[in-house]
Amino acid sequence: MNIMSIDIDWAPEQVIIDTLNIFEKENIKCTIFCTHKSEAIKNCNKDLFEISIHPNFNPILFGNNNQHPSEVVQDLLDIYPESKGVRSHSLVSSPLLSDIFRGKGLIYESNNLIPYSSSIRTTKLWNGIVSIPINWEDNIHYMYNYSFDNLHLDLDNSKLNVFNFHPIHIYLNTDCEETYEKAKHVYQEPKRLNSYINSVRSGTKDLLVRTLKRIKSMQKESYFMSEVHDLFLFEK
Repeated sequence: MNIMSIDIDWAPEQVIIDTLNIFEKENIKCTIFCTHKSEAIKNCNKDLFEISIHPNFNPILFGNNNQHPSEVVQDLLDIYPESKGVRSHSLVSSPLLSDIFRGKGLIYESNNLIPYSSSIRTTKLWNGIVSIPINWEDNIHYMYNYSFDNLHLDLDNSKLNVFNFHPIHIYLNTDCEETYEKAKHVYQEPKRLNSYINSVRSGTKDLLVRTLKRIKSMQKESYFMSEVHDLFLFEK
Protein backbone atom coordinates (compact mmCIF):
# COMPACT_ATOMS: atom_id res chain seq x y z
CA MET A 1 0.00 0.00 0.00
CA ASN A 2 1.55 3.29 -1.16
CA ILE A 3 0.23 6.44 0.53
CA MET A 4 0.98 9.91 -0.81
CA SER A 5 1.12 13.08 1.29
CA ILE A 6 2.42 16.63 0.96
CA ASP A 7 3.37 19.37 3.44
CA ILE A 8 2.58 22.72 1.83
CA ASP A 9 5.01 24.73 4.03
CA TRP A 10 3.65 28.20 3.20
CA ALA A 11 4.10 27.70 -0.54
CA PRO A 12 2.41 30.32 -2.79
CA GLU A 13 -0.75 29.41 -4.66
CA GLN A 14 0.89 28.82 -8.04
CA VAL A 15 3.31 26.36 -6.48
CA ILE A 16 0.52 24.50 -4.67
CA ILE A 17 -1.62 24.34 -7.82
CA ASP A 18 1.33 22.89 -9.73
CA THR A 19 1.42 19.98 -7.26
CA LEU A 20 -2.35 19.45 -7.17
CA ASN A 21 -2.40 19.25 -10.97
CA ILE A 22 0.05 16.35 -10.93
CA PHE A 23 -2.13 14.27 -8.61
CA GLU A 24 -5.26 15.20 -10.55
CA LYS A 25 -3.69 14.12 -13.81
CA GLU A 26 -2.85 10.68 -12.40
CA ASN A 27 -6.09 10.49 -10.37
CA ILE A 28 -4.30 9.36 -7.20
CA LYS A 29 -5.35 10.35 -3.69
CA CYS A 30 -3.13 12.56 -1.57
CA THR A 31 -3.33 13.89 1.99
CA ILE A 32 -2.38 17.56 2.30
CA PHE A 33 -0.89 18.91 5.55
CA CYS A 34 -1.64 22.64 5.63
CA THR A 35 0.32 25.50 7.20
CA HIS A 36 -1.85 28.42 6.09
CA LYS A 37 -5.02 29.45 4.30
CA SER A 38 -4.98 28.50 0.64
CA GLU A 39 -7.87 29.02 -1.76
CA ALA A 40 -6.44 26.33 -4.03
CA ILE A 41 -6.70 23.82 -1.20
CA LYS A 42 -10.07 25.05 0.05
CA ASN A 43 -11.46 24.56 -3.48
CA CYS A 44 -9.63 21.35 -4.37
CA ASN A 45 -11.30 18.08 -5.35
CA LYS A 46 -12.10 16.44 -2.01
CA ASP A 47 -12.45 13.06 -3.72
CA LEU A 48 -8.72 13.23 -4.42
CA PHE A 49 -7.39 15.38 -1.60
CA GLU A 50 -7.80 14.95 2.14
CA ILE A 51 -7.06 18.00 4.28
CA SER A 52 -5.06 17.82 7.52
CA ILE A 53 -3.00 20.36 9.43
CA HIS A 54 0.73 21.10 9.65
CA PRO A 55 1.26 23.30 12.74
CA ASN A 56 4.58 24.98 13.36
CA PHE A 57 5.76 24.74 16.97
CA ASN A 58 9.34 25.79 16.21
CA PRO A 59 8.83 29.47 17.22
CA ILE A 60 7.65 28.29 20.64
CA LEU A 61 10.65 25.99 21.02
CA PHE A 62 13.05 28.80 20.16
CA GLY A 63 11.33 31.39 22.36
CA ASN A 64 9.99 33.48 19.49
CA ASN A 65 6.30 32.92 20.20
CA ASN A 66 4.39 32.74 23.47
CA GLN A 67 1.34 30.98 22.04
CA HIS A 68 0.25 27.79 23.74
CA PRO A 69 0.59 24.78 21.40
CA SER A 70 -3.17 24.23 21.59
CA GLU A 71 -3.69 27.72 20.16
CA VAL A 72 -1.36 26.97 17.26
CA VAL A 73 -3.39 23.85 16.49
CA GLN A 74 -6.73 25.65 16.87
CA ASP A 75 -5.67 28.47 14.53
CA LEU A 76 -5.28 25.93 11.73
CA LEU A 77 -8.42 24.01 12.64
CA ASP A 78 -10.34 27.28 12.35
CA ILE A 79 -9.19 27.41 8.71
CA TYR A 80 -9.56 23.69 8.02
CA PRO A 81 -12.22 22.35 10.43
CA GLU A 82 -12.61 19.18 8.36
CA SER A 83 -9.09 18.04 9.28
CA LYS A 84 -8.75 14.53 10.65
CA GLY A 85 -4.99 14.39 11.15
CA VAL A 86 -1.84 16.33 11.89
CA ARG A 87 1.84 16.37 11.01
CA SER A 88 3.97 18.94 12.83
CA HIS A 89 6.39 21.12 10.91
CA SER A 90 9.87 19.62 11.44
CA LEU A 91 8.05 16.54 12.80
CA VAL A 92 8.03 18.04 16.30
CA SER A 93 6.30 15.61 18.64
CA SER A 94 5.78 14.80 22.30
CA PRO A 95 3.21 13.08 24.52
CA LEU A 96 1.87 16.53 25.45
CA LEU A 97 1.31 17.41 21.79
CA SER A 98 -0.30 14.04 21.09
CA ASP A 99 -2.78 14.66 23.89
CA ILE A 100 -3.53 18.13 22.49
CA PHE A 101 -4.11 16.65 19.03
CA ARG A 102 -6.50 14.06 20.44
CA GLY A 103 -8.26 16.67 22.53
CA LYS A 104 -8.94 18.65 19.37
CA GLY A 105 -10.65 15.62 17.81
CA LEU A 106 -7.83 14.56 15.48
CA ILE A 107 -7.62 10.82 14.88
CA TYR A 108 -4.08 10.38 13.52
CA GLU A 109 -0.67 12.00 13.59
CA SER A 110 2.25 11.46 11.22
CA ASN A 111 5.35 12.63 13.06
CA ASN A 112 7.72 9.66 12.87
CA LEU A 113 10.22 9.35 10.02
CA ILE A 114 11.95 6.01 9.42
CA PRO A 115 13.75 6.55 6.09
CA TYR A 116 13.52 3.72 3.54
CA SER A 117 12.23 1.18 6.08
CA SER A 118 10.31 -1.68 4.48
CA SER A 119 8.42 -2.49 7.66
CA ILE A 120 6.69 0.63 8.96
CA ARG A 121 3.32 0.14 10.63
CA THR A 122 0.72 2.17 12.44
CA THR A 123 0.59 2.33 16.23
CA LYS A 124 -2.36 3.12 18.45
CA LEU A 125 -1.18 5.53 21.15
CA TRP A 126 -2.31 5.65 24.80
CA ASN A 127 -4.90 8.32 24.05
CA GLY A 128 -6.48 6.56 21.08
CA ILE A 129 -4.79 8.61 18.37
CA VAL A 130 -3.05 6.53 15.69
CA SER A 131 0.55 7.23 14.69
CA ILE A 132 1.28 6.75 10.97
CA PRO A 133 5.02 6.88 10.18
CA ILE A 134 6.69 8.14 7.01
CA ASN A 135 9.39 6.14 5.22
CA TRP A 136 10.16 8.46 2.28
CA GLU A 137 10.59 12.24 2.15
CA ASP A 138 11.99 14.42 -0.65
CA ASN A 139 14.29 16.65 1.40
CA ILE A 140 15.61 13.66 3.34
CA HIS A 141 16.36 11.96 0.02
CA TYR A 142 18.65 14.77 -1.07
CA MET A 143 20.16 15.04 2.43
CA TYR A 144 21.31 11.44 1.93
CA ASN A 145 22.79 12.63 -1.38
CA TYR A 146 20.69 10.05 -3.19
CA SER A 147 19.92 10.43 -6.87
CA PHE A 148 16.30 11.11 -7.78
CA ASP A 149 16.60 8.40 -10.39
CA ASN A 150 15.97 5.89 -7.62
CA LEU A 151 13.42 5.82 -4.77
CA HIS A 152 15.48 3.38 -2.69
CA LEU A 153 12.10 1.96 -1.70
CA ASP A 154 10.09 -0.97 -3.03
CA LEU A 155 6.71 0.11 -4.42
CA ASP A 156 5.68 -3.53 -4.63
CA ASN A 157 6.03 -3.86 -0.88
CA SER A 158 2.75 -5.43 0.22
CA LYS A 159 2.96 -3.64 3.56
CA LEU A 160 2.91 0.16 3.97
CA ASN A 161 4.85 2.97 2.29
CA VAL A 162 4.09 6.59 3.25
CA PHE A 163 5.57 9.29 1.02
CA ASN A 164 5.97 12.94 1.95
CA PHE A 165 6.61 15.57 -0.72
CA HIS A 166 6.74 19.37 -0.57
CA PRO A 167 5.25 21.57 -3.31
CA ILE A 168 8.31 23.82 -3.37
CA HIS A 169 10.59 20.87 -4.16
CA ILE A 170 8.14 19.58 -6.77
CA TYR A 171 7.96 23.01 -8.41
CA LEU A 172 11.74 23.45 -8.41
CA ASN A 173 12.29 19.80 -9.36
CA THR A 174 14.82 19.86 -6.52
CA ASP A 175 17.68 17.44 -7.09
CA CYS A 176 19.99 18.50 -4.25
CA GLU A 177 20.13 20.87 -1.30
CA GLU A 178 21.99 23.51 -3.32
CA THR A 179 19.08 23.86 -5.78
CA TYR A 180 16.69 24.64 -2.94
CA GLU A 181 19.04 26.94 -1.02
CA LYS A 182 19.67 29.09 -4.09
CA ALA A 183 15.93 29.61 -4.57
CA LYS A 184 14.87 30.22 -0.95
CA HIS A 185 15.18 34.00 -1.15
CA VAL A 186 12.41 34.11 -3.79
CA TYR A 187 10.25 31.44 -2.14
CA GLN A 188 7.09 33.58 -2.36
CA GLU A 189 7.71 34.79 -5.92
CA PRO A 190 6.80 32.02 -8.40
CA LYS A 191 7.84 34.02 -11.46
CA ARG A 192 11.32 34.43 -10.05
CA LEU A 193 11.36 30.83 -8.83
CA ASN A 194 11.07 29.74 -12.45
CA SER A 195 14.68 30.68 -13.13
CA TYR A 196 15.83 28.28 -10.39
CA ILE A 197 13.97 25.19 -11.65
CA ASN A 198 16.29 22.23 -12.11
CA SER A 199 16.11 20.92 -15.68
CA VAL A 200 19.50 19.24 -15.81
CA ARG A 201 19.22 16.23 -13.52
CA SER A 202 16.40 13.99 -12.38
CA GLY A 203 14.68 15.74 -9.50
CA THR A 204 11.71 15.68 -7.13
CA LYS A 205 9.01 16.35 -9.73
CA ASP A 206 10.48 13.78 -12.10
CA LEU A 207 10.52 11.17 -9.36
CA LEU A 208 7.00 12.03 -8.17
CA VAL A 209 5.55 11.71 -11.67
CA ARG A 210 7.33 8.39 -12.25
CA THR A 211 6.17 7.10 -8.88
CA LEU A 212 2.54 8.05 -9.46
CA LYS A 213 2.56 6.48 -12.91
CA ARG A 214 4.07 3.32 -11.46
CA ILE A 215 1.45 3.18 -8.70
CA LYS A 216 -1.29 3.75 -11.27
CA SER A 217 0.08 0.96 -13.45
CA MET A 218 -0.17 -1.41 -10.49
CA GLN A 219 -3.95 -0.90 -10.68
CA LYS A 220 -4.34 -0.71 -6.94
CA GLU A 221 -6.65 1.64 -5.08
CA SER A 222 -5.08 4.75 -3.54
CA TYR A 223 -5.88 5.83 0.01
CA PHE A 224 -6.01 8.85 2.28
CA MET A 225 -4.16 8.84 5.60
CA SER A 226 -7.48 8.60 7.44
CA GLU A 227 -8.25 5.43 5.50
CA VAL A 228 -4.90 3.98 6.59
CA HIS A 229 -6.02 4.75 10.15
CA ASP A 230 -9.20 2.78 9.59
CA LEU A 231 -7.55 -0.15 7.81
CA PHE A 232 -4.60 -0.62 10.17
CA LEU A 233 -6.04 0.44 13.52
CA PHE A 234 -6.48 -3.09 14.81
CA GLU A 235 -3.54 -4.72 13.05
CA LYS A 236 -1.55 -6.90 15.42
